[in-house]
Amino acid sequence: MNTRDTQQPTIEKESGRDRGLLPLTLAVADYDRTRAIIDGRVRAEGIALKVNSAWIGDFCIRPVYEEYDVAEMSLSWYVAARCRGEPCIALPVFPLRMPVLAYLFCKSDAPYTRPADLIGRRIGCPGYRYTVNLWTRGILKDHYGVSPQQLKWVTAEREGAGYVVPQGIDVTVREGANPEDLLANGDVDAILLPVLPESFLRGDQGIRRLFPDARKEMQSYVRSSGIFPITHTVVMRQSLAEREPWVAASITRLFREAQDRWETFANADPKHLMFPDAVFFLEEQRAAYGAHPWAQGLAPNRKVIETFVRYAHEQGYIPRRPGLEELFVKGAMSM
Repeated sequence: MNTRDTQQPTIEKESGRDRGLLPLTLAVADYDRTRAIIDGRVRAEGIALKVNSAWIGDFCIRPVYEEYDVAEMSLSWYVAARCRGEPCIALPVFPLRMPVLAYLFCKSDAPYTRPADLIGRRIGCPGYRYTVNLWTRGILKDHYGVSPQQLKWVTAEREGAGYVVPQGIDVTVREGANPEDLLANGDVDAILLPVLPESFLRGDQGIRRLFPDARKEMQSYVRSSGIFPITHTVVMRQSLAEREPWVAASITRLFREAQDRWETFANADPKHLMFPDAVFFLEEQRAAYGAHPWAQGLAPNRKVIETFVRYAHEQGYIPRRPGLEELFVKGAMSM
């Protein structure tokens, strides 16, 4: 499954070459909520920003903080890197959240309709450590009473980012395997992926989501828990944060302004959106997730981040539970 082949090519845009501005590089995916940053409609105060818009998966597979001054990054990789003392620090910015229960699939004729049905079954995934997996395993345990130890995991790659699967977890590595093929061939009973399966996108009738109504299931979880899973944050070089502390606030405002622009445009009139059901969709989303499900900043996301840190600790990503003041730049609570 090579999802990168379907992605748009890298876009680079440089803004603010005015004399006296601090030149910095930024890497972020091309989302509706970041488009104004990429095309230069919003600019970071005091900064000449060179923006690299890359494939979303790039922020999950390598230490981007070594390549850029500021970069989007997988939350699980970042939290682990921070606890190892690597030279990066997060901003209170969260460009990607995911309805993770939508990414759990099985065969259409399988008798599984709830997590408890998977106890003792084989779950295929690209790797065990992915942020989507961390969230899903935590939710399955907290919300449905199914622990990672009750499932058998089949992965397609060896773990990276310094992660070691905890003892007591049944993991078989089928290096180079395609989880979708493993499901189709009966080698696994379900799959958990960070992207939608290609066979599902093609309309293959042999694959379906585990939950009969995954949309309703996810909305129910968010309402009962108050958690809409954050999967990516934005990090910057530790040395830059210490040398130029004002940069963190400037970049945080940049992301807020870009997102505010998109939300204002989308919510002003459903006719701005090309979805045929946009008028109904926007109403449904507000009812299910509230007025600001993508809220930036630490205050509205404290519970989400603290839950994530607990899951990361329980699943062996980190040896202890750091506080928010350790994970985010100084002054982040007021940004």
